[in-house]
Amino acid sequence: MLPSQLPLFVCAAQEGSFSAAGRKLGISAAAVSKGVASLEKQTGVRLFHRNTRQFSLTEDGANLLRRVGPLLSELEESIDGLTEQNRSPSGRLKVNLPDSYGRKFVMPYIAEFMNLYPDIELDLVLSDSVLDIIDEGFDVSVGNRINEDSRLVARTIHQMQSGIFASREYVDQFGLPDSIEALSQHSAIIYRPLSSGRLYNWPLKDAEGHHIQFIPKGKVSISNISSAKMLLRQNVGIAYMGRWHVEQELAKGEVVPVLESAWAEPKPVWLYYSSRENLPKRTRLFIDFLVEKMANAS
Repeated sequence: MLPSQLPLFVCAAQEGSFSAAGRKLGISAAAVSKGVASLEKQTGVRLFHRNTRQFSLTEDGANLLRRVGPLLSELEESIDGLTEQNRSPSGRLKVNLPDSYGRKFVMPYIAEFMNLYPDIELDLVLSDSVLDIIDEGFDVSVGNRINEDSRLVARTIHQMQSGIFASREYVDQFGLPDSIEALSQHSAIIYRPLSSGRLYNWPLKDAEGHHIQFIPKGKVSISNISSAKMLLRQNVGIAYMGRWHVEQELAKGEVVPVLESAWAEPKPVWLYYSSRENLPKRTRLFIDFLVEKMANAS
């Protein structure tokens, strides 16, 4: 049977004294000392060197701490997780969303989430900047750039098709390019995101199906895709963006796709969150809610 004094021993070893352990546990130093002495009696080994000048683990004590310390931490996290599940979800939830994508696909559902869970406080940050979500205090983030941070879990919530588009009036005036070489002769609306400050190359496929990075050329660059769409509608040039940006205009014939055969495959959009096992209930609820809603996104 698991000795009940083990948590007292682990706390004393981690805190460096019986008095410090007592303060952390809310009991007296004498109670901690008595518990550790009882554990030593049960195991038949001395766990601490202790006198008026010294308090340190013995070799047996260090071995025991190394083995049981992580196990007790895991048990405590599991118990905390069970306790969290039975609480009414509440507290602050900080969420990072790409600006245009967040307004199109996530914001329409926020009122519904808040009505379902009125005690959860949402802190929504809409930004296209690439952020370190853990270091900057975010609980959940959405994006299409894979993050190799081992502290994070990434779940695919959407497949986003991007491509090249032109207004109908632009095509009527300048024609429709029929190859990547011909595309080079057209004026492009250049996207230069603030997060990098660098020109965004267009990921395309050549006639053999090989992936290439097309370097657009034009007289205007812009840091926001929504504004790029405005310039597209004003016949300034050809633009590369997510198809969802111009879905309505495509349906009306006001915007036309360009070189669809050269478009790259759809890219996944991920939902990121901390990889620690016992997420707060408010975080799990928001993740599950968003995953369900995005399953029908188009």
